[in-house]
Amino acid sequence: MTKEHWMRDLPPDLRDISIINLAIPGSHNSMTYGINSNSKLSPDAESAIRRWHRFFPCFVRRWSKTQSSSILEQLRLGVRYFDLRIAQNDGKFFYCHGLFAMEVFEPLRELRQFVETHPDEMVVLDLQHFYAMDVAQHQQLHTQLIQFFGPLLYSSTDGSLLECSLTRSAQLQRQVVLIYRRCPIGLPPEFWPSYAWPTPWPNTASVKQLQSFLSDSLLSRQPQQGYVSQCIITPSGRYIALRVFFTLKGTAKRVDKKLRHWILEQFPGPFGAGQPPRSNVFLADFVNLKDGQFCDWVVQLNTKLEPAQDEITVKEPLY
Repeated sequence: MTKEHWMRDLPPDLRDISIINLAIPGSHNSMTYGINSNSKLSPDAESAIRRWHRFFPCFVRRWSKTQSSSILEQLRLGVRYFDLRIAQNDGKFFYCHGLFAMEVFEPLRELRQFVETHPDEMVVLDLQHFYAMDVAQHQQLHTQLIQFFGPLLYSSTDGSLLECSLTRSAQLQRQVVLIYRRCPIGLPPEFWPSYAWPTPWPNTASVKQLQSFLSDSLLSRQPQQGYVSQCIITPSGRYIALRVFFTLKGTAKRVDKKLRHWILEQFPGPFGAGQPPRSNVFLADFVNLKDGQFCDWVVQLNTKLEPAQDEITVKEPLY
């Protein structure tokens, strides 16, 4: 099994189950690697960020970037779920996280080329938040996304998410699931609403509280839904102020280390009403740490679904 082709390399039985029942690595604020020294404040920047940016722009950049690998590098590491924040500026759409990153379609061109050259892989694009956008601009973005991806989009007219397996995706040549949250207008059938794939936000700077939140919130998952476990902390202004010489990457290393055991204990796979819910997408900052060890842990969980391996304990990655 290779990271770049891990979906292709799954056993046939696993390729036949829904993608909402697989363990899938995801990247948090996936496009923030595009933030650089020329990046300006974006509409989502909080007041404290705006004050700090006036005097310490480098400091703000360090805490705004949650990824350092490009979209193509993330795909090659095995990431298949992408968490996206979008803001409008001067009639164009950009990724953002306190600061503007690149224009929306710039990295999507690389992603589209990847799926076109990897017909057995599938990706989930989760448009989480929108800033400084009115109804007309949402309509504009809808049209542009549909035109850009065209027949690659897995639509509700193709079936439910429970019917969306890797095998069926390859047969239909539908390799992109696009979730569009918090939209002020009706969604076209090519987009999936927020309730189809819940992603509860931990909103804590404590890893101990994060782990408790992840376990407790998973219990709310429904069998017909996808689900995202956000394995990230949310630094408060006080947390950042007390760590002037630290970076978010250093924090991500600590989170990975402390959450490793919890992640490896999780089970993907189908479950029914009244049964304990199982995991699906796992979201992390800096997915390239230690050659993508987070992605290794998550992909390896799928071996628990193989015949006669229900009780397997994941210790080391396959790669």
